[in-house]
Amino acid sequence: MNKLYIIISMFVLAVLLAACQITVQSPEDQARNTVSVNGMAQLKANPDEVTIMLRVETNGTTPKEAQDKNSAAMAAVQRALKNAGIADKDLETTNYNLYPNTYWDYETQRQIETGYKVSHTLKVKTKDLSKVGDFIQLGVDAGATNVDGVNFGLSKASERDAKDAALRQATQDARQKAEALADGLDVRLGKVVSVSINEYNVMPYFRGIPMIAEAMGGKAEAPPIQPQEVDVSANVQVVFEIA
Repeated sequence: MNKLYIIISMFVLAVLLAACQITVQSPEDQARNTVSVNGMAQLKANPDEVTIMLRVETNGTTPKEAQDKNSAAMAAVQRALKNAGIADKDLETTNYNLYPNTYWDYETQRQIETGYKVSHTLKVKTKDLSKVGDFIQLGVDAGATNVDGVNFGLSKASERDAKDAALRQATQDARQKAEALADGLDVRLGKVVSVSINEYNVMPYFRGIPMIAEAMGGKAEAPPIQPQEVDVSANVQVVFEIA
């Protein structure tokens, strides 16, 4: 009976030992002490390109009449801009609409159509920031009825340079914060464990110009448009070892 008990006990012990795994971690495998910091940068960059939004709106008693008027006016606008040095590739239609002009008649309680309207928006891009006002005036004189705004921005090459500068500043900010934390905690700052970009933004400066050609009373002097700096920001997260 005692022998049978011993055999059963040894069998149970063997099963339990087989089910358990004992591992020994080396110091490299153990969890490292780290500190995680966010680095931020905000800077301004000088714009090197600008887009101007010009719109032509025309009315007609029929869709064709409104469209023909619009086509003629927009062709004149584009011709004037090209003659001033704007390339074909820098002229782009961003919006085109044809819709009926209507108003609500309270006596009859229904919509009354009074004709048709065509709206055509043209985006004009240029790197000559000194002539923005001139290009606006050329478009208005040629037939543009609305100027929807001016957008100062960066070319791809300038945006890449601005991004690199912002990221460098953000990572430097992260290291300074980590060094201050390490000094306050009386620990030693070690190597970088990981880096990630949380956010990167280029915010072009948009200047709305509520200018309607009909209200200008014909030709006028070119509006003085001053370039505005572009805001660039970056946010990175860096994890450092500490010991």
